[in-house]
Amino acid sequence: MKYTLPILFLAVLTAVPVYADLPQCSAVVQAANQQLAKQNNKTVQDEKKLTALLKTLNRDDVLPAEYVTREQALKLGWSGKAEDSLWSIWALNKKVLGGDPWTGKPLPGKGKWYSADVDSVRGLRSNKHLIYSPESATRYLTTDNDATTVTLPPCQ
Repeated sequence: MKYTLPILFLAVLTAVPVYADLPQCSAVVQAANQQLAKQNNKTVQDEKKLTALLKTLNRDDVLPAEYVTREQALKLGWSGKAEDSLWSIWALNKKVLGGDPWTGKPLPGKGKWYSADVDSVRGLRSNKHLIYSPESATRYLTTDNDATTVTLPPCQ
């Protein structure tokens, strides 16, 4: 029994360096925006929101509560048309689409991939998407309606 606390402490100490070596998510988002700009692609306007989204996915493996799937939005009365705002439906006020399976070009790695709108304005669909998988710490960002992707390495 007297060895339990030191062993637990040692386990915590050995786990910390792996986490500490990861770059900050804010730096990953800034680097992605720089890469997008060099490629003459649109950049992410709300870097803080994308950073928070990455941190939530990394911590919880689920999207924040403001995200709803297309199916959920349709059940609540959204038309499903890109030109119609989610926010025109009271129950979808301040909601953003996300959590639907990724249907774009195949991505490296195994597992199912999902997408979440980024930079959505007033409940309208965005052509910018974060692509993520609960089975991978690497994420992908597209800002040109899925034509190209930028890799977002694991971050903290």
